[in-house]
Amino acid sequence: MSNEYHIAALVVHCRDEAVASVRAAIDEMAGAEVHAATEEGKLVVTLEQNNRAELQTGMHALSLLSGVLSASLTYHRVEGLDELGNTNG
Repeated sequence: MSNEYHIAALVVHCRDEAVASVRAAIDEMAGAEVHAATEEGKLVVTLEQNNRAELQTGMHALSLLSGVLSASLTYHRVEGLDELGNTNG
């Protein structure tokens, strides 16, 4: 079991006409949250996962959503679970 917690921020660029459907798909993804979206197809998304493999899987899933042109990582932080106050894992 990993003793890490990964937090990433991404800018997701999608086709203008796909903003609503991409946002809805992201809202259904575990650990993902849309914080802002423009009509021009740019979304600010955070992704929180329990380990690096889950984070990579989530980022790849974002990039494969229908209508997505790119998903660019802008921030990545790794926290120890002990630092977050969760000593049970």
